[in-house]
Amino acid sequence: MGLEKGLEKLLYLQGVGASYSDYLGRMVHHSQAERLGILACLLANCTQPEFNLDDLCPDAFVAANGEAIAERNFDLDAAPWQRPLSAFQFACLTAPSFILSLPSEMQRDLRVRIVTEGGTQLEMTIPFSALERVGDYYDEPHLYYRYRVSVASYLAQGQSLPMGYHKLWVGFSKSTGEANTNTNTNTQAKVIDWQAEGHQGIWLLAPPKAKQLRETDKPWGVSIALYSLRSDSQWGIGDFGDLGALIAWLGGYGCDFIQLNPLHALGDSFNLEEAYISPYSPSDRRRLNPLYIHIESVPEANEIAPLLQTLALDRERLNRDNWLDYPKLTRLKYRLFVALYQVFSRDVLGSGGAREQAFMQFVAQEGEALSSFCQLEADKASAQGEQMAADPQLHRYLQFVAHEQLLDCQHQALAAGMSIGLIGDMAVGVRGDGAEVHHNQGSYCQNASIGAPPDDFAPKGQNWGLTPPDPIAMAQSGFSHFIALIRSNMRYYGALRLDHVMALLRLWWWPSEPQEAPGAYVYYPIDTLLAIARLESMRSNCVVIGEDLGIVPDEVRAKLSDGGIYANELFYFCKQGESFKSPQDHRADSLMMLANHDVPTLLAWWSQSDLHLKRQLGLIDSDAALEQALERRDGERQQLLAWLEDNGEAGSLEDDYLQLLSGWVAVAARSNSRLFSVQLADLCCERHGVNIPGTWQEYANWQRRQPYSLTSLRQSPSIKRLLRRIVEGRSSAEASDQYCRADDRHRQPVFCR
Repeated sequence: MGLEKGLEKLLYLQGVGASYSDYLGRMVHHSQAERLGILACLLANCTQPEFNLDDLCPDAFVAANGEAIAERNFDLDAAPWQRPLSAFQFACLTAPSFILSLPSEMQRDLRVRIVTEGGTQLEMTIPFSALERVGDYYDEPHLYYRYRVSVASYLAQGQSLPMGYHKLWVGFSKSTGEANTNTNTNTQAKVIDWQAEGHQGIWLLAPPKAKQLRETDKPWGVSIALYSLRSDSQWGIGDFGDLGALIAWLGGYGCDFIQLNPLHALGDSFNLEEAYISPYSPSDRRRLNPLYIHIESVPEANEIAPLLQTLALDRERLNRDNWLDYPKLTRLKYRLFVALYQVFSRDVLGSGGAREQAFMQFVAQEGEALSSFCQLEADKASAQGEQMAADPQLHRYLQFVAHEQLLDCQHQALAAGMSIGLIGDMAVGVRGDGAEVHHNQGSYCQNASIGAPPDDFAPKGQNWGLTPPDPIAMAQSGFSHFIALIRSNMRYYGALRLDHVMALLRLWWWPSEPQEAPGAYVYYPIDTLLAIARLESMRSNCVVIGEDLGIVPDEVRAKLSDGGIYANELFYFCKQGESFKSPQDHRADSLMMLANHDVPTLLAWWSQSDLHLKRQLGLIDSDAALEQALERRDGERQQLLAWLEDNGEAGSLEDDYLQLLSGWVAVAARSNSRLFSVQLADLCCERHGVNIPGTWQEYANWQRRQPYSLTSLRQSPSIKRLLRRIVEGRSSAEASDQYCRADDRHRQPVFCR
């Protein structure tokens, strides 16, 4: 193979995309030179063979790495055909089969042993004639065939295979008529011994679909940023206690779920730059942010009552602000955390009681991943002079408490009659300096970051500063990290939303050096990742929602739908030409959200205040551009009014925002979508958003608190009416008087500015 073709083959095998369709539908092609920067990021972790990455000009790179390119191509292309069983493969539970690779001349009957995840052992003999040939590969002078081996008809009567991660062993019947296929030439040095006793691998049997909602259910819920909730009892930030109060309130209205922002650990708690407070830029997605712990619910809290009283004034001051003060609230809560941990160490550890046993079981279950996270947290606290948080055991304790409190919230939601309970949100990636990457360094490429390609909103593209996983390393490790990641998130929720679900197929990579280097898509094994998600979904009894907003390849939508993954719709973008879609035309198997954290609140959108704010922040670069944006918004506002009128909502909507909002949520709630949610911020007519994409220090992202306490919101007549209209829309029937009683006599909004 020519050297240039060898490089092109390596780019393909490493998953570096050569082209893509942009936001205007135009095909964008990458040159080999442009893709080489991404390839270098992928090869930086490769030590066998080792690559020289000093010169990324294609000709110079090939000249310096000819042998390494050939060896890597062999490892990724030919070698898998020369192993009878891959280390990890999957099949659908309804048609259990596995893939086997053999030399063309080898035609022996199979001896198959399956050890299920539960320990059950099944054995069978499968004749060679029953194998289905599904592929071939020629590597001179050898020809290999790939076969599909179906096992259902070879199970003993009454036997069945459960879903799970099973061990598969394949041996071969004795034969004397075949040539010895084991060679030792230099080019085939890695060929396996076909005469070996047997070959093993992990065999995932996945259900055909993820956990599904009942066909008759039309669940609805309220979405919140947990940190934004306000109450008199919290310590400057919304917590699990506030979540419990929200559950108790909305459960009485027939609410089916509370949709949450990511609750991942942000890490490096005392490095309080803004980069460390975004829930979508976490340190570790397997861990929880301890700031959400409700202090008074911790069993050790009674023993620190004097300290709680001493700090009551500090709490009161923090609770007055409309924006989170992370430095102050973090130090205040960690002062309490340390006091709680001291009580725990004194009274619980060593006692042999149930609470100590639960703690030790949690630590053992989480294993090295938890220990690594806690040690890193302690080391960083020590480096920043925060000796009070420099004990790894403190962080184990905080993770244990947060784990128990979040599980309690889900149990409370189900006990309150919610059909789903909590919907979690798993961020698409993590920071390179965080614990998740630190603990899995070989699985991430730290010379690149993920983002989005150029579009009309960001002509130079978006760089999210998140470290991409290595798709080759992911497969070579048996997908162990992805499995642990999905499982650790699903255990808390009735449904899990996967942020930027396109990441299961591809992620846009930017090389870290040089800064102006072009980016490209890197592809991932979507079928395997979806199989894992389906299995973990059924095991955790957790519905899966894929955030598929924006430009999504058709193949992704098809695979998500086939696998029972619910889509995600956003009202602003749900249009047909120049009109908003009728509720009956919304995608059925989806979550319809009126708004989310990346778009304006309903009031900001209607009042156009979001556009004026963007002009102030420089996101709209001229007054002329602002005028054009306002003109477009005027057109969209008229489209909304027409949509409301077409769906039976008439009146002076343009002059009465509360009446407009009432009709808006009522008609949207009739959506054909299986799930429907509205932001709590929109129910109380909040104007300020929690995040403005494209800003960093220009706007206080992820720090906005709800302007009213949960107690005030619960007493609001206008919010009660809005909740009633949602119930009516979802049930297509008149709600019971218990939801609103005499509140209809109130005409003026309580929480509308």
